[in-house]
Amino acid sequence: MEKSKLTNINTYLMIALVIVVAIGLYFTLSVPKIEQPKPVPPREVTLTVLGTDCEGCFNITAAVDFIKQQKNLNVTATTELNIADSAEKVSAYGITKLPAMVITGNVTNLTIPNFDAKENALVFDKAPAPYYNVAEKRVVGRVTVIQLEDKTCTDCFNLSQITAQLSQAGIKLSSQKTIDAKSEEGKGLIAKYKIEKIPSLIFNSDALEYDVIKEVWDQVGSKESDGSLVLRFVNPPYINVSTGKVEGLVQLTALVDKSCADCYNISVLQTLLQEGFSMIFGKEETLDVSSAKGKMLVKKYSIELIPTVILSKEVSAYPNFAEAWVQVGSMETDGFAVFKKVEILKEYFGQQGTALVYKNLTSGQVVNGSESPAEPEAEIAPPEAEQ
Repeated sequence: MEKSKLTNINTYLMIALVIVVAIGLYFTLSVPKIEQPKPVPPREVTLTVLGTDCEGCFNITAAVDFIKQQKNLNVTATTELNIADSAEKVSAYGITKLPAMVITGNVTNLTIPNFDAKENALVFDKAPAPYYNVAEKRVVGRVTVIQLEDKTCTDCFNLSQITAQLSQAGIKLSSQKTIDAKSEEGKGLIAKYKIEKIPSLIFNSDALEYDVIKEVWDQVGSKESDGSLVLRFVNPPYINVSTGKVEGLVQLTALVDKSCADCYNISVLQTLLQEGFSMIFGKEETLDVSSAKGKMLVKKYSIELIPTVILSKEVSAYPNFAEAWVQVGSMETDGFAVFKKVEILKEYFGQQGTALVYKNLTSGQVVNGSESPAEPEAEIAPPEAEQ
């Protein structure tokens, strides 16, 4: 009897196990499997590089390398053609600048930045200067520059700073020449282009191929009838050709109170003027307010806060100076500029982590400009008698 019961139990267990396995198989087989997307094979394309013999032109190698590095492209062949052999494809795709690149093959619905779809291809023909101009059959963007200067003016603005910056900006200066303004050649250029300030720069017309020059030239220079570009906006100091005098060499007079040991150093203002306006100083003088000349200047220009500076009328040579200066000081009737809003330096000193300290001549008090003015104490009124 016991054996029969054990047999029945084993039978039930086997049946239950079979049912469980069956159910598991059912769900395993009935649930749809999520298929992984098949990898898209890279498109097979060919590259044709045009105008590879353009000497000194834009280096198109970087663009070629960019295409070859794209994982969705398989470059099966690369062909390089010189300018002469590029003529057929230049005509077929309406290309105006060389070097250029043409991608053919499986390019349907393919988009690549700076490439245009033309016919059955993608075409890159936006080479920056220098490039070969197909219509003119010459390389444009090779800039020549003449630096016209007076070697006797040691204080004049050094235009080599500008040419160095242009080179750093990617402008191809193929030729640079310095001509003395007092030489016959220099005098001829001054007369030909009616140049009023020395030093100056004269570029060939190819300079306008560069946006960094093209976008600002109307504000800083002129384009002459022969295509030359003449710099008219010259940083001071410079020589006024009509008078022969140097303009823009500013005399700085610092007005201080030697008894105010904690007052800010006037060199701060000088630094700000040099950085903000590229101002060049000639004679520099420091006066104490207790001196006869110091007292005279305080009275003449109604100065209340010191230390301060007084700038000579040569500041008029600096463009936009007067417009900016009225925010911080005064332009006097004699052309001199006086710094008066000393408290405006509070933010500058705060950024340096120091206190702005100056003196009020009217009150005779030394002011710590970094401190907030004290609030007046509230008056305590006596209680009103109850009615």
